[in-house]
Amino acid sequence: MTYVSGAARWLLVSDLHLDVSDDDPRHPGRVLPGFIRREVPAAAGPQQHVVFVGDTFELAGLTEGESLARLEAVLARHPETFQALKACATRGVQLHFVCGNHDVELARPSVATRLSALLAPDDPTRVQVHPWLLYVPSVLVAEHGHLHHALHRIPEVLRTAVNGTDELDLPPLAAWHAHPARSRLSRAGAVARACLASERAERRVRRPAYDKLLQSESQRLTLSGTAVRELARLSRFRTVSALPLTATRMVITATGRRASGGQAPAAAARVADILETHGSTVAWYISAHTHRALEAPLEASDTRYINTGTWSSDIRGQGPDQLDRLAFPYALIDVADDGAISGGLRYWHPDAG
Repeated sequence: MTYVSGAARWLLVSDLHLDVSDDDPRHPGRVLPGFIRREVPAAAGPQQHVVFVGDTFELAGLTEGESLARLEAVLARHPETFQALKACATRGVQLHFVCGNHDVELARPSVATRLSALLAPDDPTRVQVHPWLLYVPSVLVAEHGHLHHALHRIPEVLRTAVNGTDELDLPPLAAWHAHPARSRLSRAGAVARACLASERAERRVRRPAYDKLLQSESQRLTLSGTAVRELARLSRFRTVSALPLTATRMVITATGRRASGGQAPAAAARVADILETHGSTVAWYISAHTHRALEAPLEASDTRYINTGTWSSDIRGQGPDQLDRLAFPYALIDVADDGAISGGLRYWHPDAG
């Protein structure tokens, strides 16, 4: 649970995709320590929070033992990042990890506990893992955003905080990539089965067993139970709409073009509307996943939208990071002593003074 009291400073980044290799030309694992040293000062001041809005690590489709081993191997491969995060926790900075589709296994209790023990051995509460949402009353709500993309959606996402993905079916796109050596026909069959499984999972989300998890999440977030249910059911998977949309995107990609991304996604406005309806309006709705850094207003809402983009080389946006690969996007949200909230999308440059 996140408590806000007095002044606070929130820094949010996403999609570092740290792995056991360091092959990405932008080398996010090497760049992040400098960002932390410069933007998260050691001097006393407002409570500082660093939020990773999903896909921080490559931890998808693994067993419990594999997840633990991979997490430790990733941190060992990026020792400067590991030490910088550990130093943050030591001096009282709160670290938040929102799970994405690439690091969903981070929500496993054993993996989340291990991450906390590694980064904050003296006070594990300095590290929090959020399987779905990070909600700060009046200030922000952050989620990775894959739950609003049909082929990545995990309808029963809260079950990952019980036993990972052990008892969950793969989302359709993950099913396609699960066995790349198989024939296209075999992989297409796996996608079809995954679509049917996603439809069944959407029905289970509306049943009493899952509602208990939603009630627990409501208490953790200090957010209305009705609002949490509506958010959980916001972007329901439907095969009849998901497959034609995906086919269209594949055609666009095959022609060498990129889907446009200059506006906030429709789901962002719906999230803001649900929160406002239930008296939980926030100043900022923040997501990631698309690798398109963006700040934009939301129609008929006082909430503004930020997509924190990516620190990997797979940039899909139209911002300055597309032309300058040393421009790394992040969100900065400041809460003053009087409650005034300011901030927006920023770009950090390692060579800046």
